[in-house]
Amino acid sequence: MYLWSSKEDLSEIVKTFTYSIDEDKELFSFDILGSIAHTITLYRGGIISLEETRAIIDGLKEIEKIGIPDISQYEDIHTAIEVSLTNFIGDPAKKMHTARSRNDQVALDERLFLRDRLKKTLEELRALIKAFIDLATVSLDIVIPGFTHLQPAQPVLISHHLLSYVEMLKRDFSRFCDLFPRLNECPIGSGALAGLDFPYDRFFVAEILKFHQPTDNSMDTVCDRDYLIEYAFNSTLLATHLSRFGEEIVLWSSPSFSFVKISPGYTTGSSMMPQKRNPDVAELIRGEVGEFLGYLISIFTIMKGIPLTYNRDLQLDKKFIFRIPNILLITLEATKGLIENMEFNRERITSYLKKSMFLLATDLADFLVNKGIPFREAHHIVSDIVSYCEKENKDFFSLTQNEWKKFGEYFIELEPDFFTLENAITRRNTYGGTSREQVERQIMLNRKWLEDSQNYIMNIPEVRIEDLLTIF
Repeated sequence: MYLWSSKEDLSEIVKTFTYSIDEDKELFSFDILGSIAHTITLYRGGIISLEETRAIIDGLKEIEKIGIPDISQYEDIHTAIEVSLTNFIGDPAKKMHTARSRNDQVALDERLFLRDRLKKTLEELRALIKAFIDLATVSLDIVIPGFTHLQPAQPVLISHHLLSYVEMLKRDFSRFCDLFPRLNECPIGSGALAGLDFPYDRFFVAEILKFHQPTDNSMDTVCDRDYLIEYAFNSTLLATHLSRFGEEIVLWSSPSFSFVKISPGYTTGSSMMPQKRNPDVAELIRGEVGEFLGYLISIFTIMKGIPLTYNRDLQLDKKFIFRIPNILLITLEATKGLIENMEFNRERITSYLKKSMFLLATDLADFLVNKGIPFREAHHIVSDIVSYCEKENKDFFSLTQNEWKKFGEYFIELEPDFFTLENAITRRNTYGGTSREQVERQIMLNRKWLEDSQNYIMNIPEVRIEDLLTIF
């Protein structure tokens, strides 16, 4: 069924091609919420009577309660609700669409839906950040090799490594927060494109739906999907950060590293090889970014050539506006579960560190710099020492004083505990460095961030039908 024509009959292939009900039925509750707010505004402007208003609202409440049977027969969710309401209450339902186009109606539904999902996204993202902070807090005594080019480079606290993801995710959180003011503008009352020839109070309807304000230009309003593109971009970048973490867990759980052990509930067995447990959750976290990137490119491609104002191409956004938030929420929850269901293999990490004989080569160069030797010269000296050790199958610990003297008298002044990992960590005590003092400070600051971020989430509004009825 469709509303725009009572005479024409569409072929089945055109129905299949043009109907959006399979996607936009997820807007059901938001369309009813928006329709109730719209109806109250019509009544406030004297456009419909009190009796008509009550009949429409009571009917919408009942439809929201019982649902719509055989919903797939309708063109879209707007049609499904309006036809069902007409069958339920008769003629008053035909006035509900006064001063409204499906163009501004769907824009309202999408903003209400995405505002709801934005709040859930921030809640799940904050919970994930907290999981990283909690794991960093209980792992302050674990030293691992930090890598560049996937080569052991310098020792770092595993907590410092984990907190690097906290920084990435906090930036993601900030980007989603930045989207909120642009998302939280009310489109209803823009009509098809030119505004309304009715006493319709757009500021009132924006207020009762808890938007900051109505949108400023009716033509832009009905074809604007920037908020969806921003959400898709933010999701893609967030998924990129999660993908990097997933890749590290895949590496760290492999026999070549064995830095982490993952609980059986977050791994799967092989269909053929009984000895294997595969890090499937981490692999899927790594792979999801491809799906988000595909959605983002698709949305950009759809939007790039649409002339003002509304065009049917915009209907295709339904394929993304529901899928992106829903899969993102699942991915965030799965990543949090993975963090909470893995533990570090301290024995294996210690063994790996012992094999990484030259992790303190930079410390040795810095030692020379502190003695007044230019860094570039110090770099060459230490490089020669490393080459000598590799040739003689030695490490820094096993060099004799006579061997050290070959490379410079300064090395006689090396303290016996210079090459301990603990001291190497302590020496990196600049702000943002890997020393325990700095990492503990960052944990403290991040816990303060958790408090502040919770307050921000609580300020994102939620609207229920009951809220609107108290106004009416």
